[in-house]
Amino acid sequence: MTIKQRKTEWDEAAEWWDREAGEKGIWHQQHDIDPVMFKILRNVNNKIILEIGCGNGYFARKLAKKGAKVLGVDLSKKFIAFAIEREKLKPLGIKYLVRDVANLRSLKSKSFDCAVANMCLMDIADMEGAIREVSRVLKKNGRFVFSITHPVFDNFRQQWTVIKDEGKKYFARAIYKYLSSGGESKILWASGVKTTVYHRPIETYFKYLRNSGFLIDEFREVATKKKVTKATEERGDIKLRRSKYTTLAEKKMKELAGKEIPLFLVVGALKIR
Repeated sequence: MTIKQRKTEWDEAAEWWDREAGEKGIWHQQHDIDPVMFKILRNVNNKIILEIGCGNGYFARKLAKKGAKVLGVDLSKKFIAFAIEREKLKPLGIKYLVRDVANLRSLKSKSFDCAVANMCLMDIADMEGAIREVSRVLKKNGRFVFSITHPVFDNFRQQWTVIKDEGKKYFARAIYKYLSSGGESKILWASGVKTTVYHRPIETYFKYLRNSGFLIDEFREVATKKKVTKATEERGDIKLRRSKYTTLAEKKMKELAGKEIPLFLVVGALKIR
């Protein structure tokens, strides 16, 4: 897929995403992902931080409020426009640039203490190039912290299924394919816009990190804290049997599944060469 197409996808989704994320991020970022990101990042005060795939800048603003000096980059001109507008309204000293993260032109090598990528690597066609560029601009012993949807369990095409174990019923995720890498699929957002996501097994992420001189020192599998909700005929959730429930027994099973099946990964890596 060309860069022009990628720009068009996220430019079209940007206005809706800006409304959804606002100053705090979408629900899963606020409650499931960001707290883990900050634990792995540790103290960011006075750190020079690059955020790739910064979107509307909400996470960059969280970093800046903790004392970090932040540069945010994104492929979408509209996302960067929203980020700059928020910076003008409440200045925090954040700079934003439109950049292809696999080609961080004009950014000096070995100039950042940390880099973050919050829920964007799975949306980047040239992820290997992006990780290589992150390594280039990081100082030695700099940290790269990123979050992604869990490659095993958070494929939107997966369905819930019911299994039996020692006479008890449980909800489980039905997985038909995992190890194949590089497959493209489309996600339809509530805005009506479709964007491309790329499936890679975890070993691919680790390989690209290792090849770019990173040592993984943190690895967190994150389940959601979001409560399951009751299915309704109007939304078609009973047929899909996804994250909703139709009976109290199903509610209990899905609450257990929600605690046991991680939907996100947060990884911390140290640049050692």
